Amino acid sequence: MRYIILFIAGTCLFACTPSSKKTAAVNALHLSADNLYDKDSVLLVVNSATEKNSASDKLFLDGIDKYRNKKNPAAGIESFKQSILLKPQAKAYYELGNALFDKQELKEAIKAYGVAELLDYKPLHKVLYNMACAYSRMGDNEWAKYYLVSAIEFGYSNVKNIFADKDLEGLRQKDGYSFRSEVTAALNGATDPEKLQWNLFWHEFKPLGFPVSLDRKYADKLGEEDYISYEYERFVPEMRNAQFSRDVGSEYYHVGLVKNTDSIKTLIYAVKDVVGEGSAPQYYIVSFDKLGKLIDKLLIGGQIELEKPFKVATIQQNGTIRVGLFKEVYEKNPDTAGYENNKLQESKEGEEVYTISADGHFVKQQPVLLGMNG
Repeated sequence: MRYIILFIAGTCLFACTPSSKKTAAVNALHLSADNLYDKDSVLLVVNSATEKNSASDKLFLDGIDKYRNKKNPAAGIESFKQSILLKPQAKAYYELGNALFDKQELKEAIKAYGVAELLDYKPLHKVLYNMACAYSRMGDNEWAKYYLVSAIEFGYSNVKNIFADKDLEGLRQKDGYSFRSEVTAALNGATDPEKLQWNLFWHEFKPLGFPVSLDRKYADKLGEEDYISYEYERFVPEMRNAQFSRDVGSEYYHVGLVKNTDSIKTLIYAVKDVVGEGSAPQYYIVSFDKLGKLIDKLLIGGQIELEKPFKVATIQQNGTIRVGLFKEVYEKNPDTAGYENNKLQESKEGEEVYTISADGHFVKQQPVLLGMNG
């Protein structure tokens, strides 16, 4: 990570035993103020430093005292950040988010809550609920509703607070009927195991920013935090091969949410071959009904067979899906030579255009072929 700072004392290079060298190197990996909310950097530090850090814990407790007992959020923020710089922990990010919220530094509070969620803060519904409150305070009702429903589906059950919390007032006033109906539906579904699994699955897909192009470079954005667990294989049929056993030759990633209504959820996931190093992922757009039943599915990016056109999808704000069709020719056969250092030539052969119908199906529009007249 570009902001990760390594502090390794020069004398340790010569004086330490092999085991102490390893400990010193691990302990030398820290965050900086510049990358406090950079999720990749946070994960790198967390995964590197497994030992307890008493100084970090002491600063965290100092922050709790200043923030909770002495009612001084500004001083608490300083202590929480110092604690995180020594060792990032979910509890410190969560309390940092709360203190920032109280200071009305809402954008930074959301960042802190986001890292607390990443680090698996328990109970998760508290983080999600507070994020809903922060977005509501900012006037971003779409995200506020998203996180409020998520909080309910992850176990938040204080109905009185949902309908009385001043932090959610903006969300309630924007569309009272929609607010009540969605909250009621979420509360009713929270006790149904199958519906809960579906809700957990689709809520992991965050709304996409449009327009978005799923080209070869997009794969670089897919990281460990985007993995789809095998526990959701009922929603990702590619996870099972022809013998109905788990396919362990591929990895599966959340890409994002395209359409979200009470009755339809349309999302995109990626399937990446881990055997064919350098190969591009396949991207699927899929629609489900409110219970998680498949409505329609379409391959919109990548290719399954080399003989078929390589697809590059661009999704617009209005839901239009434009799929460019490219002919690809490798200098050497990738089956034997691989993809690395294998020169690729491609030319666009045409384009397919789809729209998403009200019932979630992907409707193909008049085909567009390059070189056609009139």
